[in-house]
Amino acid sequence: MNAILLIPIFEPQERTERFFEQLRKEVTNPIVIVDDGSGEKYRKTFERLVSRDLRVTLLRYSENKGKGYALKYGIRFIQENYPQASGIVTADGDGQHAIRDIKRMLQRVPKMAENVLLLGTRDFLKSETPFKSYWGNRLTTSFYYLASGYWLGDTQTGLRGFSCRFADELVKIPGERFEYEMNMLLDAAQLDLKIEELPIETIYEENNEHSHFRALQDSFLIYLQLFRFLFSSLASSFVDISVFLLLTAFFGEAAGTLLLATVIARIISGIFNYSMNKRFVFGDREMIRRSVFKYGLLFVFQMIASWLGVTLLSSLISSLIIAKALTDVFLFFFSYRLQRRFVFNT
Repeated sequence: MNAILLIPIFEPQERTERFFEQLRKEVTNPIVIVDDGSGEKYRKTFERLVSRDLRVTLLRYSENKGKGYALKYGIRFIQENYPQASGIVTADGDGQHAIRDIKRMLQRVPKMAENVLLLGTRDFLKSETPFKSYWGNRLTTSFYYLASGYWLGDTQTGLRGFSCRFADELVKIPGERFEYEMNMLLDAAQLDLKIEELPIETIYEENNEHSHFRALQDSFLIYLQLFRFLFSSLASSFVDISVFLLLTAFFGEAAGTLLLATVIARIISGIFNYSMNKRFVFGDREMIRRSVFKYGLLFVFQMIASWLGVTLLSSLISSLIIAKALTDVFLFFFSYRLQRRFVFNT
């Protein structure tokens, strides 16, 4: 069976109706619309979107729950009602995706490998992109690179395609609002999904002023895990540096002493860091034994890397604190990637 087109919508505008009128003419695939709690005011608008078209299914619930919830709600429905579907393509309903690009995605998904997550990637030209959208995408793209080690041209795209084989795993990914799509990208490696990009047209009607993205609240949710990891790392670094400086103050700064101080400080701060990350950052995920073993390997590597880095930099920089701070900043992002991908993975 062909891929299913899934479109979550909250409070549709006039351009949404224009978009759907054209979409129904050009797309022959089944379409599932999720009304994300728009309310009674928009009931007739949604009825016009469906317009008695048997290919279009409208799902609705009374309360607005967020884009992530709507996507997962639609994915579950497709699982239950289209068991033969080859895949799912998600798209926004505000006309930001050209219909020809949606059709390309719908044609591509049934032919691609099952372990691929296909992203419709926009080309963000600074001169042609609204200020908030341009810098928002640059920020999330940079965050994703720091968190995963991979550079993607567009981390906020709502035009995505994937095999139904991964539907069960995708609905388990946390996130109810816009952070869900970022969490999907962050969890891709753990799900053995290979991310591929399909260049698409960049469209921003009316300067994107009708977007429901809440700059402060939704940005906070998108970066929440990194903020937690940063807090955990800063607290652990405080413990590490305090113990390290205390020991070097008593026993001196010879190479052997630096190694001993690094080992003791790392053991104490490592126990603290593991407990914080397991509980507050990545979640336990019922993998205590494996995560302890893998964290132990990472811990030993970081301890050696920290000792070598501090020893090398302290011979070039007079301040021991600066040498250790520079080393730990580098190890921060390295550690985040490995912990998310290999230590506390699903």
